[in-house]
Amino acid sequence: MSKYLTMLLALGVSSAVLGAEPPAKAERGAKPRMEARQHFQRLDQDGNGAISREEAKTHPRMEKGFEAMDANQDGQVTEAEYRDYAKARMEQHREKAKTEMKARWDKADANNDGALSREEAKSTPPIAKHFDEMDTDKNGQVSPQEIAGYMKAHRPREGGGRS
Repeated sequence: MSKYLTMLLALGVSSAVLGAEPPAKAERGAKPRMEARQHFQRLDQDGNGAISREEAKTHPRMEKGFEAMDANQDGQVTEAEYRDYAKARMEQHREKAKTEMKARWDKADANNDGALSREEAKSTPPIAKHFDEMDTDKNGQVSPQEIAGYMKAHRPREGGGRS
């Protein structure tokens, strides 16, 4: 697992605790929307702006989820229906991840003080590994805000480098 991915999981902990979105939500939005549109256009083989049941058969997940995506049950999935379905699924995944990360945080934060001591951080290897860098106020604890700050400073830029 890449350093960034493991740290992103750690950030998920802080986001769940803070009830906040991970950094760069606006930055993340444009690329997935463009990729979703391109995927939709590839599936819409006749270019009529909708995916028919026949067209859906070319992609197993599309075929499986066709009924759920076809909100008005007219036998076609429009780009709006496709987008709305994808957005709802992403929200379901996001909520599930928040719940899981909150449970991990609660388990790691043994004394329930809202921060992780060096000892508590041992249960979360990515945080333990970068503990000294994350502990910006040098109080011997890492808060969700410090984790989020570390993640923001160390996330890859669009071109693959660091910001």
